[in-house]
This record gives sequence, structure tokens and C-alpha cells, in this order.
Amino acid sequence: MARKLVLAVLFASVLFAGCQTGQGQAATCADEGWIRLFDGTPNSWKGWKASENKDTFTTRDGMIVAQGPRSHLFYAGPVENANFTNFEFKADVMTEPGSNSGIYFHTKYQETGWPSKGYEVQVNNTHKDPKKTGGLYAVKDVFDAPAKDNEWFNQHIIVQGKNITIKVNGKTMVEYTEPEEVGRSGSGRKISSGTFALQGHDPKSIVYYKNIMVKPLPCGPEAKPKPKAKEQPKAPIKIVVVTGGHRFEHEPFFSVFKGHDDIKYVEALQKDHSEIFEDISKWDYDVIVLYNMTQKISPQRRKNFISLLNRGVGLVVLHHAMGAFQSWPGYKKISGGKYYTKATEEGGVERPGSTFKHDEDMKIHIANSKHPITRGMSDFEIHDETYKNCGHQKNNQVLLTTDHPNNDKTIAWVRRYGKAKVCGIQLGHDGKAYANPNYRRLVAQAIRWTAGRLN
Repeated sequence: MARKLVLAVLFASVLFAGCQTGQGQAATCADEGWIRLFDGTPNSWKGWKASENKDTFTTRDGMIVAQGPRSHLFYAGPVENANFTNFEFKADVMTEPGSNSGIYFHTKYQETGWPSKGYEVQVNNTHKDPKKTGGLYAVKDVFDAPAKDNEWFNQHIIVQGKNITIKVNGKTMVEYTEPEEVGRSGSGRKISSGTFALQGHDPKSIVYYKNIMVKPLPCGPEAKPKPKAKEQPKAPIKIVVVTGGHRFEHEPFFSVFKGHDDIKYVEALQKDHSEIFEDISKWDYDVIVLYNMTQKISPQRRKNFISLLNRGVGLVVLHHAMGAFQSWPGYKKISGGKYYTKATEEGGVERPGSTFKHDEDMKIHIANSKHPITRGMSDFEIHDETYKNCGHQKNNQVLLTTDHPNNDKTIAWVRRYGKAKVCGIQLGHDGKAYANPNYRRLVAQAIRWTAGRLN
């Protein structure tokens, strides 16, 4: 009797498997209700089918454990024709540090290799791969899901027509609508229906799954979600790039700010050193980017500058702007870093003048990979100018470092001043540095973060 009951439940799971159509056959829709695809019992394991390296997946204490060589565990159902179209899918997941996995949907069984059909939702909290938990692989990466290694978290996937929503612990990470040109019967990676699969990535990756369940959703016109009110696109970030007091390659430098739909810049070449801060009554910029090495700034202009920061206007300090306003002690406290153009007494301590050297190859290390500015970046090399014996504020949050003997260890940092977010980046001397894609990304992300658009 118990065996018949289990088979009946498994057979019902196929009948509840979303909207299914066949040639000469009308579509049918499942009733509402959650169906457990794996509930921790030995019998529920029979609804799943592993591809290559079948020993990668085991059951233990009511969990599916993925550990071993690459393999994928597909939900096949008792008659191996499970087919889900519109649905909600939930699973509780736990990862060990450095693990990498994924949950596939709208996929189909294949004996070897990575599934060639369907979508993959990322399960990856601390693996070196930048694609993190809650992201939709090859569609949208996310980096801040509320999930941690060695703690259970819930993955929730909702598919309704072309609309895909991914939630982690109730927080929406992805809302994606397939473009109209995506085929509905198996074009590339995307197909209109299919089954689920769990990924076993590699022997070092250990991931646990439990409470795996699906709730089919209605199909047909009634399944179409109500159109959302169109969200008004955010206005581009308005930045003013302050120059003057130091020569530089003009066109190559300003190419760094081009090609971003969300960033709009103007240059403010200073002829009187700091006239941009003379009258701020009509100030209309979200972020100040300092690339100047001008020196004069009157007490009133200093006051106005600080007033802007207290309003929350962001600040990005690039390269030789570390050497601006040498006679204003407060500037170092604002920017977080100072290039000393000559020996200077500071806080009762005699500091030697800073030094520089052109055309050096520098290896840059990511000191903080979790900050929004550097998230997803890897260590890189850049041909640039070195700075040595600079001063840095002790309460800086360091983002980038280097071990180059002609340079201080700190390369980039962030801090707060008043209500302002501040980012300092030592890099950026000439066209070779400007052309480096890592430098270009760093500057753009710094602008977005200081503008409050990147969290």
C-alpha cells in the first residue's frame, strides 16, 4: 500500500507539471498547490536522474548533497517526461566555502556536459567566479544576495510566460523579461518549458539541497501578469571633471567618461585655481571628479566645497589631484590621500617630499572584493606612474594595493566626509593607463558609487 501511495504522489507531480501541449492536443493547466520534488525520503530520490559521474549526488539526512566531478541531477518524474512551463520553484540551499553550483530550469536531460538548454540560477557565495548567488547565468549577475556559506538560504524562482523573477531569502535579485525575438521552442539556451536540474560543479564544491518543491502556475491569457507601471529611467549622473594645474592627454583622458548611458560629464578647467567653488547657488552636479593640481583655494571657496560635500555631492579624486591644494590641511582629510610636492611638517612630524616615476608596470591587487566599486574585479596589471611617500588617512577603507617597490602600498580607497561618499584612485597618468579596461571600469564604478547609484 505504501509503495502504491508513493507512486501515486510521483505520478501526480507529472500531472501538475505546468502547461503541456502536444501535436493535435490542447494545452491543459494544473491546479494550484505545491508539489514536493524531494522531501528527504528514499522514495522521492527515485524521481531524479543523474547524468555523467552519477556518484556526485548522494542523499544524507534528508538532503541531496552535490560533491564530486561535474554532473547534473535532473528531475525526471516517474515516467521521465516532467515538463514545467509556468511555475514557482523553491529549494533550501546551503554551501560550504568556495563552492559553486546552480539550479537549472526549462532544461532537458543530457548524458554529458553542461546543459545546453534552459536557464541557470547561480548558487555561489564565495567561489572565485564573480557570478554570485541569485544571478541568472549569462543574463544578469548579482553580487549582494542575503546568503552566506554554512547557513541555509532559500532560492525562489518564478516563471510566468517570458517573465522570470529570482528571489533569495525573499529578496528579489533578478526581474527579467525574455526579448520577443527569443524563440519559444528551443533556440540556443532558452526553451519554453522543461524540467529542473541541480549542478555538481567540481570535487571541491560541496552544496546541500532540501525542501525542493514546485507550484505550477496557470497558462493561457489568464496567466499573463498585469503590466507594471513603467519605471521612469533615472536621469544620468551629472559629473563635473575639474582640471587645471597639470598637463595631461586631454582626449584620451576624457574617453574614460564616454560610452556610459548613465554618466554625463562636463569639464571645468580652472583658470583661477578654484573658481568652480566661488558660487555654488546654482550647483547642478551629482559628483565632483578632481583631476586638477591647482593650489589656491580661498577660505570662502573651502567653505563652499565642504558645503557641497555636506549636501551629499560625491567626490572622486584621481591621480595628480592628490597633489592639489597643498596649503590646505583639510583637503587631505577630505580626499584621504596627499602627494607632498615638498618636505612638509604635518602634525608635528616632518614628512619628506613624495616621489614619482613614469612608465612603470604595476601589479594591482584587489584588497576588498566585496565593495561595490571593486566587486567582480580581479587582480590586474597597468602601465602607469608610481607615487612614493604619500600620506593616507588611517580611516580609509582600502580597495586596491600594490607591492611595487617605487609605490606606496595603497592604490585606491574610499571614505566618508560629511554626507559625501569619497573615492581616491592614485592611478591615471597618461593614455596607456586611460586605455586600461580595469582603470576605465574603476573610474566608472567610483562615479556610480559616490553618486549613490551603486550599493
